[in-house]
Amino acid sequence: MRDAVVYYSNTGQSKAVADYLADRLGYPLADLQESGEVQYENLVLVFPVHCQNLPDCVKDFLKKAQVERLTAIATFGKMCCGNVLYEIQRHYQPNVIAGAYLPTKHSYIKADDAFCDFDELEPIIDKIRQPFSIVRLPKLYKNPFSNLYPKLRSRLGVALRKTADCNGCNLCRAACPLGAISSGVPDGRCIRCLKCVDACPRKALQVRPGWPLKLYLRKKKDSKLRIYV
Repeated sequence: MRDAVVYYSNTGQSKAVADYLADRLGYPLADLQESGEVQYENLVLVFPVHCQNLPDCVKDFLKKAQVERLTAIATFGKMCCGNVLYEIQRHYQPNVIAGAYLPTKHSYIKADDAFCDFDELEPIIDKIRQPFSIVRLPKLYKNPFSNLYPKLRSRLGVALRKTADCNGCNLCRAACPLGAISSGVPDGRCIRCLKCVDACPRKALQVRPGWPLKLYLRKKKDSKLRIYV
């Protein structure tokens, strides 16, 4: 078993947090989708909230991982963080020693700001270095409809189209965590994480949010950092 910071990141927000924590703790850093390790003594897991839910790859990882001490950090786009930390402790990994909901840039809001005050994460770092003790994570509000076809809702809420600038290089497919796009054309597995958009060197993918999503994004933003130690 070993210590590590493992991250899942589509647009770089969660990776930036993971980079900082790995540097402060002196732990090796690993991409969840590339790491074959499943046994950890101290694991810091950083990931984004998708439609108030855990991403499927994070669920799969937590089902097979053997972790003695888990720190779970969920980044969210200042809308609703959901209840993912409570769900991790209840359904996947009970040995959670610390957790946080970290507000950062929303994937669909261009003018939004990324999280940058990493000093606020010091209580997390201090707890990881202390003797083992489990933290009890609270059950937070989660929209009762959030589990209703979240992937379909993402596809209906955001149109993703390629432009004439696409040259078929297929770097979008290489970047996609689900392999859900080919030569700029997404298929039914696409969750609109926009990793393909960031990866395209020609900026040939166009994103257009539908009016229901535009109305949703006008809601009052939640910029509260929640830390549980």
